[in-house]
Amino acid sequence: MMQLLCLLLSALIGLSVQQCDPKTCLLPNCRCYNDRSPPGGLTMSETPQIVMVSFEGTINTENIKSYQPIFADVMNPNNCPARGTFFIEDSGTDYGIVKALSDEGHEIGITSVDGNAPTTSSGWIDMIKKVTSQLIGYGIDLKDVKGVRAPELALGGDYELIGIGSNKMLYDSSCSNVGLSAAGTLIWPYTFDYMPTARCDNGKEPTSPFPGKWEVPVADLHDISGDKLPCPVPSACRNITTKKDAFDLFFNAFSDHYNGNRTPFLMIVDPAWASKQDLRDGTIEFLQYIRTAFGENVWIVPILRALQWIQTPVPIAKLTTFAPWQC
Repeated sequence: MMQLLCLLLSALIGLSVQQCDPKTCLLPNCRCYNDRSPPGGLTMSETPQIVMVSFEGTINTENIKSYQPIFADVMNPNNCPARGTFFIEDSGTDYGIVKALSDEGHEIGITSVDGNAPTTSSGWIDMIKKVTSQLIGYGIDLKDVKGVRAPELALGGDYELIGIGSNKMLYDSSCSNVGLSAAGTLIWPYTFDYMPTARCDNGKEPTSPFPGKWEVPVADLHDISGDKLPCPVPSACRNITTKKDAFDLFFNAFSDHYNGNRTPFLMIVDPAWASKQDLRDGTIEFLQYIRTAFGENVWIVPILRALQWIQTPVPIAKLTTFAPWQC
């Protein structure tokens, strides 16, 4: 028995260091982290610029007042409203509001029970299970609850991925890497089929393969001062105080994606940001501007919908009938 275990461990270690080959790692369930080309062999002009607006933490009657206006009057090219992803913290959350968000077409994900990250695989399994049980109790269909974001953007390594797999989740969206956050370095979402993958500035990357499980990376923003210091969330960026500051912060980052290889642009909005009217208004103006200025090239969709496009990519010309992006 011990010999068999050793053989299995050796095989696993060998697989864990196997480099990912885009010729064998194929969609819809595998994508190499270092594959910077648009999926499906699409050209840049055929590739939509996906924008994903995400929120995390407790959802209550106070912060929802700051969140909901962000999507007001922002429509996609197929005349469906722009929608985002809410990663839910159980403690203090009003699940009636969460159900209403789900009914409106927003994606619901999971972040924690109380703002703290589990420290074991069983802890991750139980945490995800606890929050999903709450969602089920309020009539939310778990077929669309597939994403996890670790507290403090600290990816939980193998333990978190075990929790994701055990609960039939699809993806994590926690890994930020300042070295992969500027024009020419941005990367597409990737799977954990092969090791190693991209490094993360916080937490731990998995050391074992988790086939078919996705990472949707967080590209740092860069503040608008002369130093352009990196900041993974906008509320951590320096000297952002006006509506124009907020607009410029997001537009500069968006431009790196759009003018580069069209990697999806992920935004994180927290209460500290959204509760300030000037910053919220700058965010709204940014979303409205990119939708009108860039026409059918820009789509604002939840993270899960973005992944569904990456798994089964279609060119811009066919997106108005792409089933996962319908109202």
